[in-house]
Amino acid sequence: MAQFFDLHSHMLCGVDDGARTPEDMFAMLEAAYEDGVRAICLTPHYSPYLFGDTTQSSQRSFEILKKYVAEKHSDMRIFLGHELGYHHGCLQALNDGVCRTLAGTRYVLMDFPESVDFFELRAAVDQLQRAGYFLILAHTERYRCLFKELRWIEEFVDGGGVVQLNASSVTGAWGKGCEKQWKKLIKKRLAHIISTDAHNMTSRPPQMSVCMPFLQKHCSAGEIRALTWDNACRVIRDELI
Repeated sequence: MAQFFDLHSHMLCGVDDGARTPEDMFAMLEAAYEDGVRAICLTPHYSPYLFGDTTQSSQRSFEILKKYVAEKHSDMRIFLGHELGYHHGCLQALNDGVCRTLAGTRYVLMDFPESVDFFELRAAVDQLQRAGYFLILAHTERYRCLFKELRWIEEFVDGGGVVQLNASSVTGAWGKGCEKQWKKLIKKRLAHIISTDAHNMTSRPPQMSVCMPFLQKHCSAGEIRALTWDNACRVIRDELI
């Protein structure tokens, strides 16, 4: 079985629109483990306009999950971060430490509405990069403004930006446009990390393996390992990809 690192997950319970109860959280952890995941970065939303300040609630939930993992799966590693929803005060939230980077590194998992304007997205990315953060663009395939902005994605990658894709998008789970963009980014070698962005056990389950048939057809074994394990490990070690 392949070994996966899921760098984007909403498994922590009672924090955002992810797992609701400890039982839901444990079920998601078990499903991920069964699928081959052996490392997870828990990334609850930091979007005060939607979920309030999730800093303390996510820490409490993380401690519960950490204890569960220690008792059930000694070969599983878990880390804590945030998925930062872009808003006016997001840079201040990062600088103040209320919004976490990924596992205390310089890497920030950045989220935008799917309908975000291209110029707003570009300006936000520039702002955080100038502040010294390493940007991981969450579920890059879902931003409609980037469907025809491949050149900017290339510039983003050339400048050190990291492209994260959701495993389920290759199945059409987010529509044909997202599926097409996902496949294009993989084929053009513009993606770095594939994650689940799991929220529950039904509509958005923790399944990394769903993307493997496409990857095995279009990527080398080394490229697959980079997308599903090695690059996420580099993030956690605060290394450049």
